[in-house]
Amino acid sequence: MFSFSKSNPNKKKSKKSLFKRVMAWLHLWLGLASGIIVVIVSITGCIYVFENEIRDFIEDWRYVEPQEKAFLLPSQLVTIADKTMKGKHATSVTFGTKEDAAIVGYFTQKKDEGKDKEGKNAGKRREGKRRNQDLAKNDNENGKSQVKGKGKEKGKDEKPKRRRGGIFTSVYMNPYTGEVLNVKSVSRSDSPDFFRFILNGHRALWLPYDIGRPIVGIAVLIFVFLLISGIVLWWPTKWIKSIINKSFKIKTDASFKRVNYDLHNVLGFYSCIFLFFISATGLVWSFGWWSKSLYWVTSGGKPLVESRESPKSDTTNVKTFELATIDKVLLNMSKQNPQASGILVTIPEKPADAIGAFVYKQKNTFYNMDRYSFDQQTLKEISIQSPFSGKYIEANIPDKIRRMNYDIHVGAVLGLTGKILAFLASLISASLPITGFIIWWGKQKFGKKPAASQKVSAKGIPVVKPKVIPQKEVTV
Repeated sequence: MFSFSKSNPNKKKSKKSLFKRVMAWLHLWLGLASGIIVVIVSITGCIYVFENEIRDFIEDWRYVEPQEKAFLLPSQLVTIADKTMKGKHATSVTFGTKEDAAIVGYFTQKKDEGKDKEGKNAGKRREGKRRNQDLAKNDNENGKSQVKGKGKEKGKDEKPKRRRGGIFTSVYMNPYTGEVLNVKSVSRSDSPDFFRFILNGHRALWLPYDIGRPIVGIAVLIFVFLLISGIVLWWPTKWIKSIINKSFKIKTDASFKRVNYDLHNVLGFYSCIFLFFISATGLVWSFGWWSKSLYWVTSGGKPLVESRESPKSDTTNVKTFELATIDKVLLNMSKQNPQASGILVTIPEKPADAIGAFVYKQKNTFYNMDRYSFDQQTLKEISIQSPFSGKYIEANIPDKIRRMNYDIHVGAVLGLTGKILAFLASLISASLPITGFIIWWGKQKFGKKPAASQKVSAKGIPVVKPKVIPQKEVTV
């Protein structure tokens, strides 16, 4: 007897390895699960990349007519601004170049956020950075670090509600005359500011931060895996001309289905390295373990060490703090850094608070910022155990890389060219879930061809008519 196989002879065997099939399955379903979040984070990131350039264009009150005379002293500007703010006390003052408005910053904490020491100090430090957003758009709100300057990313456990509460007010002033040019307030939770709204979406999907930020972090982690699995699936099986052309070129004159596939496949490849750096630096603000691990890798195995304690002034000195002290700090910083694009000085609120000084070497970039802390009475420098303390030029390589985290994330580390690359890469990342969904949907809708109905040729079977046999007569 002959045995016949029951397998379908028309079914094609997959030429992909088991590894690639598993990666394809994970790439598909993880992509579908995280797609909408990736789109939101990418689009908001595209907009936020050019925040400073857009503000430069629409907010003319951030600039003044340069004059050939010295700026007013910080204490003079603070005194004028305090009157404008009706008795509130400034927490920082910032001077820029000759054509920049000076900024006096205020932080008003919400009553239900608590008035404890840590909350106030953390809020004040965050305010200094946020208030100075136009010179130092490093409002990194990592929530993991309590350092102010660029301290955007120490992976320590944060207290999000306390750090995000309050209103940050910037009083823009003419540094030559003391004229108040504009007063702008920003709240992290319910601010009418457009870029604050975009940033809230980018970081937490407009949800409460303790809910939204982990969701964004998990989605970005998945996206990093999708980048890796995407390269695995993209990798040409053979490096021959016909296959290479399909992998590196978009066939624009093909059908919509083919063009869409090429947009997903080819653009995903070209943007992969940029998206990896953007994602890796973004995760620093989502997970403490990632922040520590990234530092461990870049330092060759050294742990990230940063004290969460704020620098403290010597409280044995019972003298009352004099506002004119910040004049000395700013004048000294200006003398040491004549080419600085901006200098921010914080104003102590309590006897134990130190005076912070932040020197920005280049406008709209923050990695090369020098950060100092001084005793409010003696002006003796206080050392801080943080990658962001001291002079950038004196920092070790892993600390320099950590300082670059924000600027790498937005592309500013390469100037305008880097920002354009970050914008384009983010735009592509926003398109990848969409083109990927279209590929999957097309397969669901049109991929399964209806089974061909078996054509049975019904050959006519001749009907055999029974012969009519004449009945014989029976003779008895």
